[in-house]
Amino acid sequence: MMSPRISVVILNYNGLRFLETCLKSLLSSTYRDFEVILVDNGSKDGSVEYLEKSFSKEPRLKIVPLGKNYGFAMGNNIGYKYTNPSSEFIFFLNNDTEIEDNCLEKIISKMEKDPSIGAAQPKIRSMNDRKKIDAVGGIVDYYGRTWHRGFNEYDYGQYDSVSETFYAQGAAIIVRRNVIEKIGLFDPAYFVYYEETDLCWRIWLAGYKVVVIPEAVVYHYGGGVMTPKDPLKKYLMFFYLRRNHITTMLKNYSLPNIFKYTLPFLAMMLVTAIKWGLSEERVKARAYYSAFLWVFSHIGLIVRRRMFVQKIRKISDEELMSKMKRPTS
Repeated sequence: MMSPRISVVILNYNGLRFLETCLKSLLSSTYRDFEVILVDNGSKDGSVEYLEKSFSKEPRLKIVPLGKNYGFAMGNNIGYKYTNPSSEFIFFLNNDTEIEDNCLEKIISKMEKDPSIGAAQPKIRSMNDRKKIDAVGGIVDYYGRTWHRGFNEYDYGQYDSVSETFYAQGAAIIVRRNVIEKIGLFDPAYFVYYEETDLCWRIWLAGYKVVVIPEAVVYHYGGGVMTPKDPLKKYLMFFYLRRNHITTMLKNYSLPNIFKYTLPFLAMMLVTAIKWGLSEERVKARAYYSAFLWVFSHIGLIVRRRMFVQKIRKISDEELMSKMKRPTS
């Protein structure tokens, strides 16, 4: 029996320093039937030139250079369009990763046995301290706030069973092609942040599940969200985080839960923005106000996307919320 084909989509933006480690680990995989689509988001650090020189004889690698930075969501969506239609699984992998040689084998073995798994992630450990966990899935509370499960914990086997998770980390998430064809891929409006939360929310609503397969291991340089000191970068981070956070709730929650959880969260955001505006955190306050403005000015787009999500819904919010965290504040 032939192994199912995998398309690995790697997004790169000025990540030259990571590419050798990432690609060599991937190309040394014990799983053989896969291709690599490397999408370059307009890098200026010589990434494309390095790839063309160092991997020109690698038949499994396809380089897709883009003229500008399209962000995480759109960049990965473009990469998906270049995948072989015969690939049953699409593995979205960050460029700042290193995979263990049996990673793909372990993931596919589990997913093939259980067709109800729509998406999965390996155990992700920190590249900076390989004994520490970066993420074994993601937690979401009723207000749509997210956490990396297991982040910064030492790995002593506490997460070594296959388990359901609300969302898989975008650093290493594998999705069935037939699920993507039903529910769509990353929301192209998001650019960065909340893309995988939104995608996995849709996967659950469509009647599939999302799991962590800890036998498969990936090492990742990233480690949580660090608030940048540069005012513009800080502004953009808080703008994208909250804009996409609100949009995700508006698209995916049932109407009663929009009133019960989304609107109260908006009120909490407004109070926070007012407090920040009266302190030294005016940059973050402006980001929140801009997020509000974007959502209100794009409400038509959000409603159209919401209609699609509600059309594919197979389970109730009550069923899904059993997998979410009850907020403590």
